[in-house]
Amino acid sequence: MQKISFEKLKKLSEFGADLREVHKESSNIFILDLKKGEAFNIKNWDFLVHIAVLKGSARASFENKEETLKQGCLASILPDTTVKIDAVEDLRMLMIKDNPLWILLERRSVRKFSSKPVPREIIEKIFEVARFAPSAGNIQPWRVYVTNREEVKEELYNASFRQEHLLEASWIAVITAVPEESAGKYEERGRNLYALQDASAFTTYALLSAKAYGIDSCWIGDFDEDRVWKIIGSPEGQRPVAIIALGYGEENPEAPYRKSLNRFLSFI
Repeated sequence: MQKISFEKLKKLSEFGADLREVHKESSNIFILDLKKGEAFNIKNWDFLVHIAVLKGSARASFENKEETLKQGCLASILPDTTVKIDAVEDLRMLMIKDNPLWILLERRSVRKFSSKPVPREIIEKIFEVARFAPSAGNIQPWRVYVTNREEVKEELYNASFRQEHLLEASWIAVITAVPEESAGKYEERGRNLYALQDASAFTTYALLSAKAYGIDSCWIGDFDEDRVWKIIGSPEGQRPVAIIALGYGEENPEAPYRKSLNRFLSFI
């Protein structure tokens, strides 16, 4: 979670309310202050909104229903639901707008890492989550080889055409596919396609899981496959698909250019 920063109060003239954003990362958190008799509408938000009454009381009106919100009350409002908050007395309310997509939108490929070590326990948690990646027939035809040993990192650095961030990263993970596991059920298509797709899906889950745990990453595909295979011990029947550099980033890259939706989306 990023450092909390207080922003200038913004006046919502149509409601006569002060709304202050406290911080912004996985959620948007607001402090809402209403004087007795003032009102505020919560409407048309894409995700869940959680509210906690810190002071005073209010009436919440929605779908022809009405609830009383008193100090200490906690409630959640479903997406696309309009709720009118009427202050019965001076009101202070904490509002948390969930945004479960923040990891997808904020993850970046980071190529500059600090020297701060990432605990092994966090690496284990990252891949504990990644194992829930989808796979054809639920075969899960992947393996992961993780290291923080400097001599192994240097070997992988050399096998990846000397990409500097591999030396800076706290940990390096090599993800392999096991084509014959997929071939057992799906034959050639499993061997030549599904196993690679599944290992790639696993890699994506690992990147997103790392972001959720506050760890930055970079997916590396430019490497000598045979050399990497030997570095990880020449495991029979496995093919290296991806390398991930993991660590605490020392840069915060801007979002790169993205094609507009109409460039790639077609309804047929």
